Amino acid sequence: MKKLIISTIVTAVVLFLISWLGYGVIFKDYFMRLRLFMRDEKSIIWWALIVGYIIQALVLAYLYMKTYKGESPFKEGLLYGIAISLLVALPYIFFMWSTYQVTYRSAIADGIFMGIRFLIAGIVIGLIFGKKELPKTQ
Repeated sequence: MKKLIISTIVTAVVLFLISWLGYGVIFKDYFMRLRLFMRDEKSIIWWALIVGYIIQALVLAYLYMKTYKGESPFKEGLLYGIAISLLVALPYIFFMWSTYQVTYRSAIADGIFMGIRFLIAGIVIGLIFGKKELPKTQ
């Protein structure tokens, strides 16, 4: 339970920081062109954004906790991040492109960035959970 709480908090912070860095700093000009239906910076509901990241991190950590084997933390976290990226980010590209007035390149860029965030989150969670402790034999 302790690792679940720690990984939730750390992963939520990491996801928030990566998103802020990507959407708010590095690719800000690029993503500003995509803000058809988005709030401007002054009207963002920050508490809801933070709650969203906490829920996302909790679900990611919980699913990892229930599925990891306890071998190499980095490798398992990386594979978990890839699996989650394929599950969420890859279909997102198609959903975004088909329903929003954006180019396929914009949808791909946003999907790739989402996939990178999940990949990093998987690694962070894997490293926090580490290897499973084997039962002691007497």
